[in-house]
Amino acid sequence: MNQFLFDHQLAAMKTDQSGSAEERLEALETLGGRAKRIAEWRKANGLSNLGWPCDVRRDVS
Repeated sequence: MNQFLFDHQLAAMKTDQSGSAEERLEALETLGGRAKRIAEWRKANGLSNLGWPCDVRRDVS
């Protein structure tokens, strides 16, 4: 879990520091993917997702 959170935080920082729209989109995709993995792991282990990162991408199919 610590690695998931570390990777999520790095993706969030890359989103903030992205120079171009393409870099920003890539960083947002990574950020959403990391958040989705965290949520799935927490759910699989019977843990609440309240207050944890969530995937805010519109189309997550």
